[in-house]
Amino acid sequence: MELKKMNCQKKIGLIGSGYRLRYVVDYLLKAAEGRIEVGAICDPDEEAIQASREAYGSEVPVCKSAQVLVERDDLDWVFVGSYNSLHSEHAILALRAGKHVFCEKPLATNLEDCLAVKRAVEETGRTFAFGLVLRYSPYYQQIRNLVVEGRIGKLISFEFNDTLDFNHGGHIFNNWRRYRKHSGTHLLEKCCHDLDLANWLVGSLPAMVASFGGRNFFVPENEHHVERIGKNAQGQPAYSTWLGFHVEPFSPGADVVDNQVAIIEYANQVRATFHTNCNCAIKERRFYLCGTEGTLRGDLITGIIEVMRIGFDTEIKRIDTKNGGGHGGGDQIMAEALSSTILEGTPPLASVDDGIYSCVAAFAINEAMETGKTVDLQNYWKKAASLSL
Repeated sequence: MELKKMNCQKKIGLIGSGYRLRYVVDYLLKAAEGRIEVGAICDPDEEAIQASREAYGSEVPVCKSAQVLVERDDLDWVFVGSYNSLHSEHAILALRAGKHVFCEKPLATNLEDCLAVKRAVEETGRTFAFGLVLRYSPYYQQIRNLVVEGRIGKLISFEFNDTLDFNHGGHIFNNWRRYRKHSGTHLLEKCCHDLDLANWLVGSLPAMVASFGGRNFFVPENEHHVERIGKNAQGQPAYSTWLGFHVEPFSPGADVVDNQVAIIEYANQVRATFHTNCNCAIKERRFYLCGTEGTLRGDLITGIIEVMRIGFDTEIKRIDTKNGGGHGGGDQIMAEALSSTILEGTPPLASVDDGIYSCVAAFAINEAMETGKTVDLQNYWKKAASLSL
């Protein structure tokens, strides 16, 4: 421990030190090889505090509030992993206190708070790194390279989805994510990754959207499915196998949707459909891209990408990226990039602007779902001023 402290060059503070943020920080500390250490934590949950002190040392100070943490002189960076509804508040506190910031997605739960973070970044000149982890995955990097290289010609339209394993869906509905006051919405909390990737691949921003959705499965009358499916080999009941069980997933009170579809037209006339569902047997995180000269199909869960040129007797080229699964290897690579940003000043791959882009797409799609109307995003981009189409 003493050698580790001697080598330490930077200290970070954690606001909201739950499982997800600790997962990122664990990779970061490994990548930094003793040059970064956790200098303080703040979390209202005693289990999170205990887990953090077990991971980073029992001597790590526990701050009673985010304000107290950001005012510590020994911290260089603040990592924000609190409820989505508090991301902007905590990021701005840290920036105004002179700290650099890493913030988990999403940036905020409304546009005004998103723009407030951007102003704080610009006015303080602090570095802001944003947790769009899928951008770092070699799987998505490969897809983007294939599109940019013109392997399918000019992109015309595409389908993409985020359909969840039923136990993953149960996890969403047994914790804070089930409440809009904490998460914003399901689309914002879970699918801002996918909307960001779509913006990134298209090279444009959404101009018009329509959407439909609802909570049709995680409702009290469907609780019988727990008994229908039974328990897994470890004796855990269906829909409750993931870490962090707090309430019955079928209990009343949730106010986020468990399924949603959207139609998106981008400013460059590329068109797309998106689908998310929280109760699936076959989980997918898939893109199906149609261009003027070919088609690309890829599913992150398998890590397989297929590309085929349009023409007679053409064959599918199958690429195994070896980076399937949840985040496709993105967590470790993001941590390595963060280590470089913290220690060497390397610009982060995902910025505050990228955070705003993905949030605006989610805000507009949810507005379309709630109003039953097609939404023109020009008003959103006008409010964002410098981020206009």
